Amino acid sequence: MLVVGQFDEFEENDFNAFYDSGAIYVSNIQDDVDDMVDDIVHEYAHSLEEPYGMQLYSDNKIKNEFLNKRRYLHNLLWKMDIKAPKSFFVDVDYNKEFDEFLYKKIGYDKLNEICRGLFISPYAATSLREYYATGFTDFFMYRNGHEYLKNISPELYKKIFELYSEDNLDF
Repeated sequence: MLVVGQFDEFEENDFNAFYDSGAIYVSNIQDDVDDMVDDIVHEYAHSLEEPYGMQLYSDNKIKNEFLNKRRYLHNLLWKMDIKAPKSFFVDVDYNKEFDEFLYKKIGYDKLNEICRGLFISPYAATSLREYYATGFTDFFMYRNGHEYLKNISPELYKKIFELYSEDNLDF
């Protein structure tokens, strides 16, 4: 189910879409149509984590790829004299304090430069689930640009491609 409108969660947090209990909630205030579609695809990715979570995560390939990138990011930031607890970088789950460190202290503009070629977007560094969902969004929103995702996140690309294969499609 897709629900478009204004919700308290948008006011309480700094996002304009979320997935909860089988429904995708999207703000009716968007930059443009592509922004709304991007949000819907991203949240749809989260909706697939429940039925396909074992297929996505059980072999730890995406997790290991993500953690290697996080460790590399930690080292890059440290060299730039941007310090944060190492524990932020080894936890795959969402952590509000780490999210705010990335978003508010470093800023996504600066983080985008730092993460270029490492993560598909700065938000992908937030958690394992966001790493997957941002890759999924890129895979489906920019279908002609698969090479970039394939090059910087090969394990994630393979998992999304497997998920997309005919064997998994429900006809």
